[in-house]
Amino acid sequence: METVSISNVDLLKKLLQSIYIVASRRTSARFADDTIQSSMKALESKYDFFKGVKIEKQVNSNNERVIHIQPQMMEKISKERIGRSIESLIRMVYDELSDEAGLYFISEFRECSDKQIVRILSNADIDLDQIQLEQHHAYERRVQKKKMKEGGSGDNQLGYNWEKVTSWQHEEGSKFCTLYDESGNVLDRLNLDNIIQNYVQTLSGDYSVNPEKMEKDIRIFEREYTLLKLMHQQDMNADAAINILDITMEELNQIIKKLSKMDMVHYVSDDTLELTSSGAEYVESQEKT
Repeated sequence: METVSISNVDLLKKLLQSIYIVASRRTSARFADDTIQSSMKALESKYDFFKGVKIEKQVNSNNERVIHIQPQMMEKISKERIGRSIESLIRMVYDELSDEAGLYFISEFRECSDKQIVRILSNADIDLDQIQLEQHHAYERRVQKKKMKEGGSGDNQLGYNWEKVTSWQHEEGSKFCTLYDESGNVLDRLNLDNIIQNYVQTLSGDYSVNPEKMEKDIRIFEREYTLLKLMHQQDMNADAAINILDITMEELNQIIKKLSKMDMVHYVSDDTLELTSSGAEYVESQEKT
């Protein structure tokens, strides 16, 4: 079946619309804005046509994002390159979501995109099924590692060793590295931020850490914990949190973004934030110590 012709501008708009719909539904419009915009910014060095994309915060009469794309930036771009850019963007966006929110991102993305768009991605060798499979394997690995850690069974909490690792892949702009076995199955997804931090701290003995920076980090941690504790004790709005913590709205948003990545809080609507079960358990465990 021959695919109906679609311009590069319209193709990119439709793909971005679908990502926004799913990310907003899984988290909030605010989180979708922050995550997608920052991800596109990180990918500009590889896909320079992202520089010609401007996404407004308002929606049109069809309840869709208002997206402006400079046509001259898209004229000589192949559909395959657009597909690759969207694949990278999708990976980065669902990496920022909590496990449950990101687990069925691809399924919902496929539902939001019409068949023509999905067919174009397939023709560009973008395997949505493979992306979803990787996400499911990553989720299963995290669950397994958590169970093994809690059960204290054995010294190897990974469930695999280096001999099992045949290849690895790091998507540009992503903070995760994916490990594969010889059959191409996903063994694990590693957070590079944590690996680098552990490497430097272990080999340096933390002797070179700036005391002022350590003090600042402690203050930030205390603010984060205080916010979690307040949310655990009572309903909390943004103004009250800002006054109690003595911070700005921008600082509050940064704290919320960090706690959201740690799966300790999540948005149930655009302006309503709640503790996750992990967040509540963390507060309760701290109160017992």
